[in-house]
Amino acid sequence: MDIISLVGMGVLSAVLCIIVRQYKPEMALGVSIACGVLIMGAVITMLAPSAELISQLTGAAGLDSGYSRTLFKALAVCYITQLGSDCCKDAGESAIASKIELAGKAAVVVISLPVFSALAEIVMELLG
Repeated sequence: MDIISLVGMGVLSAVLCIIVRQYKPEMALGVSIACGVLIMGAVITMLAPSAELISQLTGAAGLDSGYSRTLFKALAVCYITQLGSDCCKDAGESAIASKIELAGKAAVVVISLPVFSALAEIVMELLG
């Protein structure tokens, strides 16, 4: 799916949400979430070749494959967190949305700790 199709689907979903919200406000949120999930799935499909290329490049460079896995995990957490936060904001729950964003940031820190510890080991070896 190309970007024009994704944007078109998003705009049509937004118009559908506006129309549905007039008659059944609770259903508009479902339409919004469904559209978000469909777009996210399409984006993940679009990014799959890039992920494979990054994995090949890290392998060719002789780097540990754990670094690219950590990168992909952190990106996945960011995308999922953003989707969940935006859905909560659409529902009018900005307080919950900010808590989801905080949880996503904490998850990225936890995921990236092995990379930071490896970096610290390298620095310690260089210093002494």
